Amino acid sequence: MTGGEAAAAAASSSSSSSAAPGERRPPRAFQPGRGGGGGGGRRSYSSRGRGRGGRFDSDGGAARAFNSRLTSCDDPSGLLSAFVERASSSSSSSSSSSSSSSSGDRRYNDGDADVGRRKMSAATHMAGAGRINSVNFSTCLHRLAKVATSIPPSSSSSSSSRSSSASTSPPDIDDDPERRRARALSDPRFALLVCSMAEMACGVDPMLTVGEGNEVLAGWTKDVGDASSFSSSSLAGGAIVDDDEMEEADDVLNAIVGGVGGVDLDARDGRRRRRRSLSPTSEARASLARDAMARLSSSSSSSSSSSSLSSRRPFAFTSRECSNVCWALAKLRLAPPGNGEGDALPVGRVTMTSEEEKEEGERRARSFVSVEEMSLDVLQSSMSVRMKLYEEARNRGGGGGTTGQSWIPELSRLAGRVLDLIAVRVIDDYALRSSSSSRAAADGDGSGDRATRANAQEMASILWAFAKVRRGDYELFDAVAKELMRQTAPGVVGGGGGNGLVVVGPKPQELSNTIWAFATAGIRGRTQVELVKFMADALDAGDGQFFGHQFKPQERSNTAWALATLHSRRGSSSADGSDSAAIRAMEDDGIVRNLRWVAKSLVEQVGLFKPQELSNSVWAFSTVGFGYDESCGTNSHNDYVHVATDDPAGDKAIIFEALEVIAENALLRLDRFKAQELNNLAWGFARLGHRSKRAEKLFVGVAKELTLRTWQFKPQDIGTTLWSLATAGCFDFGAFRAGASRLNLRQIRTFKPQEMSNTVWALATAGFGPEHIRAFDTTLVSSSQRPTKDMITQDPITECFAAVAGEAMRRPHDFKDQELKDVLWSFSKAGVRHPSLFQKIAKHLVASNGRGLSTFTSQGLGNTLWSFAKQAQLSLEVIDTLGDSVKLVSTGRLAVYETSCLDNGEPVIKRLFARAAEAGMSMGLGRFTNQDLSNTVWAYSTLGILHSGFFKQAENEVVSRLRRKGYKFRGQEIANIIWSFATLNARPDLSMVDALSSYVAEQCRGKNGIDEYSIARMFGQRQELANLAWSCAVIGRYPKDLMEIVYTGLLGTSNDPEQMRKVFNDDGLQKSSIMTLYYVQVAADVEAPDLGLSLPVGFPNGWGVDEDCEHSNGNENDLIQISSSMLTLTVSKLQKAVSGSFNKIGFVNVLEHVIDASEINDEHGVKLPHSPKQFLSIDIANVEKKIGIEVDGPGHFVRLIDDPGISTTNTELNQEFQDRGKNRVNGPTILKHRLLTHLGWDIKHLPYWEFQELAGDADREMRYCQRLLEKSSNL
Repeated sequence: MTGGEAAAAAASSSSSSSAAPGERRPPRAFQPGRGGGGGGGRRSYSSRGRGRGGRFDSDGGAARAFNSRLTSCDDPSGLLSAFVERASSSSSSSSSSSSSSSSGDRRYNDGDADVGRRKMSAATHMAGAGRINSVNFSTCLHRLAKVATSIPPSSSSSSSSRSSSASTSPPDIDDDPERRRARALSDPRFALLVCSMAEMACGVDPMLTVGEGNEVLAGWTKDVGDASSFSSSSLAGGAIVDDDEMEEADDVLNAIVGGVGGVDLDARDGRRRRRRSLSPTSEARASLARDAMARLSSSSSSSSSSSSLSSRRPFAFTSRECSNVCWALAKLRLAPPGNGEGDALPVGRVTMTSEEEKEEGERRARSFVSVEEMSLDVLQSSMSVRMKLYEEARNRGGGGGTTGQSWIPELSRLAGRVLDLIAVRVIDDYALRSSSSSRAAADGDGSGDRATRANAQEMASILWAFAKVRRGDYELFDAVAKELMRQTAPGVVGGGGGNGLVVVGPKPQELSNTIWAFATAGIRGRTQVELVKFMADALDAGDGQFFGHQFKPQERSNTAWALATLHSRRGSSSADGSDSAAIRAMEDDGIVRNLRWVAKSLVEQVGLFKPQELSNSVWAFSTVGFGYDESCGTNSHNDYVHVATDDPAGDKAIIFEALEVIAENALLRLDRFKAQELNNLAWGFARLGHRSKRAEKLFVGVAKELTLRTWQFKPQDIGTTLWSLATAGCFDFGAFRAGASRLNLRQIRTFKPQEMSNTVWALATAGFGPEHIRAFDTTLVSSSQRPTKDMITQDPITECFAAVAGEAMRRPHDFKDQELKDVLWSFSKAGVRHPSLFQKIAKHLVASNGRGLSTFTSQGLGNTLWSFAKQAQLSLEVIDTLGDSVKLVSTGRLAVYETSCLDNGEPVIKRLFARAAEAGMSMGLGRFTNQDLSNTVWAYSTLGILHSGFFKQAENEVVSRLRRKGYKFRGQEIANIIWSFATLNARPDLSMVDALSSYVAEQCRGKNGIDEYSIARMFGQRQELANLAWSCAVIGRYPKDLMEIVYTGLLGTSNDPEQMRKVFNDDGLQKSSIMTLYYVQVAADVEAPDLGLSLPVGFPNGWGVDEDCEHSNGNENDLIQISSSMLTLTVSKLQKAVSGSFNKIGFVNVLEHVIDASEINDEHGVKLPHSPKQFLSIDIANVEKKIGIEVDGPGHFVRLIDDPGISTTNTELNQEFQDRGKNRVNGPTILKHRLLTHLGWDIKHLPYWEFQELAGDADREMRYCQRLLEKSSNL
């Protein structure tokens, strides 16, 4: 039950006590929707003048008796029968025999003498035919809404409560409230009831016949240029249609009044419109409307002859009656929404605008120049409903059958128009009150409109109703909320109680319902912020002794929900200044003070909170981040703004205590929580980062409920609950498998994109991937090796991934940026290759008419690129598993890039990474988190794609952060960033390595200085340190502090491999790390011998991972073995062809010459204990002259996707390795070249495409080889 529904719960009917004529009684307290008597005990039924809503000169007793009859009826059909009978002059004529008009017109007589000559009824006459007053109307509607939307009492009790005269229709004993509502709305008598009520609200003379009213309206519409007209006819018959027709009518109604989004405050709604002088056209319209209403109203109600368009015509309904009518129409869900979408009816207002404003499009879709004109619009709608009813009656009377409930769409719009009319009267009346010059008159006896005398509960009820039907706007809510705060300002006055003081102020339900209405309607603004502060001040008044402890659990939870909902809709700016820094600070302060009371109440009274109230409170805390535990970090679903607080530590403490109490209490009654409540509860705990033993038990309990009650969980509940379990680290396989089973190929289209993305994200995060991991790899795996559809559907998780991928490919435009990147990330994280999915999304993003990447966040860009790169990298696992059956010609690093091109197409993948770089630079890399930067540059380096402009900006941003306080890099982020620059040969300035060295040294310094343990706190895996060392060697910069930290972290200080295993909790060094250390040691010995670095004696014996657990602790980013391998013993066809050409010109050579460790040790003094015999290789070598030819195939290059310009760093090497068009030699090739050069070799490089361009021409090939040798200094 929502807050508004709870606020509008059924209540006992009001008493029927009478008051002396003209006596005023103080307003009675009532809940929104209560007071079925429509104001019993509050106002008199005595004569108020015939024109004021059709009240009677001497019929107060009959009206009270009729009201009592209404309040005792528990059947919608009986209520409608009572209304029809009362409105008919043939039923009880003696009650009104003395009524006559001041003019003596015989049509105003409704006594017995007139019955035989002219029958009167709600069908023939307007506004209730002079027999039903405003109290009766509001009571009838309120009672009908109550009994039609609730489960009826037993048939025996129902029959005893009905009067004999109300039993002409069979009792409605259907115990389905929705069914009862449908039957009531499709009843023609209900349409007559609403029409009559609307006509009274407009001030129509109740003695007017429908034909007379129609004649006036027709004349008016003709005068104003409206082509609409109605035919005058009377209603014949009153039969109720059958069940099938009622269901059809309800379908039509639901299509009209379906739910819509909230109303946003814009520039127009954010300011009160000024009253301006009207254009002649507007003046003419106002005059015509005034004249028409004068003809439709009695003399007493139309006596005003003021030319002002804002003249205040007396209103037929009191504030209590207005609130009852509004509540009833909202409860019945009759009125359409007011957002103007589809068949919705735009909100109508009296808008005093100039023609210039009209031309600028600032007038509302339904704008009126006066209340009279708006009333005529209501009456036209009422007449349209009546005409459709008459047509239906004629068809039935003539044997033509039924046309269905054709009046219902217009009846719905009529209800919306009535609500708009009430809203305008409320706005005008409260605007008058806000004027100090008018306040005395408004509060005086008998002056001012009676609608101004609403009490706080009535105001809250009105706002609840308008929020419920989505017809509220800022103007209405602003006026009512201001008046509510004016009336209920808390204070202490003398004159009562034992201490001589009386505390006055708002009631909790009034405040709770009002702020709930603002949130439900989605209305924000300065007044809403003032209301939040008003609530907080009321709670804190007298240190909470006055109002702070009066709130019930439901009122507290509804308040918390509303505050969080409004805060989550806060925009970046607002025309009325409600989003200025000062106003935001006021709202945050009010929210925090309110939520502190909610948290305290939970700690003290948690047992009184119902499951929904608990879950709503936790949801509210988490939505605004109240008491958020930032130590738990963030993820893609946890990036939200926290409400500002002046006591973060105190708030964190009280929330921790409250959540602990909630976890313990809720765990004992989780079986009583609905699925959505379980979802909200788990989501709140997860998002707030609450981790404790009690929280762990709570998550386990939620997982159990999900497993047992999977069918009860709606799509949204499935995705969010699994997300919460994954975020909290509760990896219950049964729960995840059960949740995944709901996202099957048969039901997937019932899930929204967010629900799908949440589910696969949770599965991937929890590590529960598909059983058939190669099911979708159409690029590398043959169809005979992939599972069949039947096999896929036998595993719920595989089917879930298949279904989500299918929907993402079918309708990618429905997925938001985050949802798309989460789906892609989930597949890559789970190790599931799906080339078709990734190709579809890539084209959707960067095709000529694609979505683009400009709206992606920095995290979205980083995760998307990471996902594409990881998809390609997964090819190495496929190759390792399936071997020669894989459809690839390349191996190693080149296989990764080749796979990406096969999956997506080379132009598409290059365009994707280029557009992502441009989007990142456009938004500014300052908006990237450290992890975003790390993921992004890792993706480029993994695929061997370089955007030099992006990398230069990334370099500047990283160096700036390393040198500033406040940025905390993790070891993995540091290692990934520098490794990516080195791998791509991005040519960073050497100052980047120096800044990194200083940062790492500072972060690794513990109480005992820098040792293995302090290093392990920053670098979680030794592979990260190996990557760092290798990167320094590639770049050619060896900061002393950094290199010592790297060697200490990898090898320790005591030559004890077992101790290092314990420090890092691993199985030893990976093979790739061992090879990396060999290369780094050689490079450091020849390029930085002063460092004195050395490998332990006996290395690598005892340091490596055992063969049996080689893959047990692998790092997903471990590409060192691929990217740094300098020992390649395979001979390509190109190498053979090049070797043959050199032989032809007399250059004696061997293929794949190997340099072993002994040669390095003996000739160059590099000590490599127990090093591998084969260490370095040269493609084509003349050993005698130490001239080597490196045939650089595609795997030696990175692909440039922008113009890098001229580099000023590493100038000596840049001359040797100049960019060749869109190709640049990669980092491993650079390092290998330098090492061979230090060992005395003269290395020449032959790019593969240059030799291929010779097209097998032997002469040209020999000339090419000769020119290459001429550059050698060893000849």
